Amino acid sequence: MKCIHCGTDSKLKDRSDGRCPKCKHQFAFEPTTDSHRVTDGQLKAAIDRVSGESRVMFTERELWYEFNRKWMQPGTWRSPYGCLPLLGVLPAVLALAGVLDMGMILVGIFGGAVGLVAGILLSTRANRLSPRPPRPPRIPFDQFRAKYLARWNAVHGEIPPLLPPRETARLAAPRGVPADVAAFSFDRAVVTEQWETAAMLVANRFHFEHSCAVLSRDGYPEGIADTVKEMLRRNPALTVFVLHDASIGGCLLPAALRDDEWFPDPSIRIVDVGLRPETVRNLRLPVLRGHPAKVPPRLAALLTAEDAHWLEEGNVGELASLRPPQVMRALSRAIAAAAAADGSSDGGSYDGGGGGIIWFGDMGGGGGGDTSTTDGFG
Repeated sequence: MKCIHCGTDSKLKDRSDGRCPKCKHQFAFEPTTDSHRVTDGQLKAAIDRVSGESRVMFTERELWYEFNRKWMQPGTWRSPYGCLPLLGVLPAVLALAGVLDMGMILVGIFGGAVGLVAGILLSTRANRLSPRPPRPPRIPFDQFRAKYLARWNAVHGEIPPLLPPRETARLAAPRGVPADVAAFSFDRAVVTEQWETAAMLVANRFHFEHSCAVLSRDGYPEGIADTVKEMLRRNPALTVFVLHDASIGGCLLPAALRDDEWFPDPSIRIVDVGLRPETVRNLRLPVLRGHPAKVPPRLAALLTAEDAHWLEEGNVGELASLRPPQVMRALSRAIAAAAAADGSSDGGSYDGGGGGIIWFGDMGGGGGGDTSTTDGFG
């Protein structure tokens, strides 16, 4: 196992005290005793990837997906081709069992080799023609936090680009909005489904670069969310961009923002930039399995029959499975498309239809009223 500090590759006998034999730094994990054979280098590599070498702030759940990513690969073998090597060696097995002549052993070995090559080629071709989605994360989120992330922090210290969880960030939340800020109104806002997504956007200064307010359905910014919403409602020219998971609750969020507590004014445009089931399938994002539930009629009217069935089976595709730059890039494209449409003479494809909800998939050009596309997250 390599030391993440000096790069020394050590054998088990050389690190029996749990430290690097050269630089004496402590190891957080010992792969020979861990059921998943986790190493310090594995978690460090996940941190580097999700943070872009410490250039981007990220959440615990985004790190969890990155940490599990190598285990989520669907693999090469594809049914039924994985059986071909076994069928090839069948004559050798029968010969050893006394059913066939012992001379069939060589035939079986040759047949097994041919079956192995054929199985790999056919499985590779099938995967190329019809790629499979990733497997779900192997290590559950709660176990990752308690066993691996906590151990890393205890040995190596806290991870600078990692955002604190909500329960910690709540303690440092402001208690009110300054009077001069409260009198200001933005022309655009971003509403996320999860508190952590909103915190990630703000930590990466997305709100500053795009001059927008950032809120979440579950109370971000802590303690002043209602005040910010009141500020935003005063601007009838407001455009609201919505980020959410591919779940029943997430896909309902854009419609829920028409409720009285949010933005009931039909002149305020709402743009759905979140994940939908088709986006999850096309991008081959990992899928979590929840409890089956009925899709409400107000949501079913906005989805294809295939997407509605996918959600009713309890499937969930989380925004956190994407790296932060992918999420911010999709949101930036939606904001740019809105600005371009506002500057066109006919409003482009950005006509909200008098209080309707516009999906970012509509803005690619050439699509129908609610045609899905993965351009935003591509």
